[in-house]
Amino acid sequence: MRLNDSVTNISQGILIEIFKIPVRGAELLLYTWIYNNWRLHALPWDSPWTWLTCMVTTDFLFYWMHRATHQCSILWQFHEPHHSSEDFNLTTPLRLSIFTSCTMWLTYLPMAFFIPPSVFLVHYQLNVIFQYWLHSEYIPRLGVLEYVFVTPSHHRVHHGRNRWCIDKNFGSIFILWDRLFGTFEPERNTKIVYGVTTPLRTFSPIQIQTGVLQNIWHRFKTVEGLSNKLSVIFKGPGWKPGTSWLGRLEDVPEPREDEPKYDPQLPMWLEIYVSFHTGALVIGYLQLILNLSMVSAWTLTLSSLFIILTTISIGCLLDLSSSAPILEIIRCPLYFILDTIIQREFQRSFTILYLSMYGFRSLFLASFVFWILACPFTKKLQISNVMQKKLAIN
Repeated sequence: MRLNDSVTNISQGILIEIFKIPVRGAELLLYTWIYNNWRLHALPWDSPWTWLTCMVTTDFLFYWMHRATHQCSILWQFHEPHHSSEDFNLTTPLRLSIFTSCTMWLTYLPMAFFIPPSVFLVHYQLNVIFQYWLHSEYIPRLGVLEYVFVTPSHHRVHHGRNRWCIDKNFGSIFILWDRLFGTFEPERNTKIVYGVTTPLRTFSPIQIQTGVLQNIWHRFKTVEGLSNKLSVIFKGPGWKPGTSWLGRLEDVPEPREDEPKYDPQLPMWLEIYVSFHTGALVIGYLQLILNLSMVSAWTLTLSSLFIILTTISIGCLLDLSSSAPILEIIRCPLYFILDTIIQREFQRSFTILYLSMYGFRSLFLASFVFWILACPFTKKLQISNVMQKKLAIN
């Protein structure tokens, strides 16, 4: 498990949750409204058949939405961030698009015509939890279970960028859909190389979240004719003029088994620095969510913006970007403005948030002084960045 990739996954997970705050609960409210006003038939919530129907239907709809996100360029934008990680471990599920929640909930809305909201919500959460354990390289094949259920072995294939792995194993709980609709591929005895076919070569959250849109826009401007331009948007990510909907599999670059991952080598002091600030990011986010009902909209907005800035700055540090020291010199003092506002709201509340702020103050003060005074270290960071770019070119 690499620090840079795992930290990026954690940062992306927090970023996604921040963007979900304004619409938190809206998806369930919409589902409930459709069920209360437009349901065609109300299945009894306490019937085992209702629960079984919900489980199968949820997984069936997930299969088709998941498949669509791989085979339509504009939908691939909502899913590609999850596949951009070159590692495959339990932090990988955290790396998602900020729009993932919206697209998946829209997928399940037809169930509101007959499945009670309480039953659906349980299965939706179980479906999400089930997917976490699938992201593991250490769990071997599971015998007869491989014929019915999605296992880590199946999902390793799904995340591979080897040609034989492309657009395979879309199921979430049942692998039966892939076997039935021709998208099943068993794991082979060859090394799987993880990631996307054109690696991002960055840990920047902005690039991770918008990389596909940038690619679509570039191709949209390049091709001629309205039909081709629309095809760039709605056909498969690998489509080119003169090819089928999904493009040619032969055009997908075959990765070498020993192909190096994007892995800028951070000095030890920077690894420690990033670890501390990632820890502060996680604790700060958790305290914000746990006290969501107590903070004002103004404080919530400022806190969210600071968290977004933090994920961007951490990405720059992991990339050994020359702009990282400048961002940190700006970000660290900004914390004290946020600290003052939060302290005012919690001055009468003896909470963990209020106590943890003392640790945050020490961390951000020390960090600010460090970046101001430690010129030799920042120069070394910039020199290292130049070296990394040269290595990437070679």
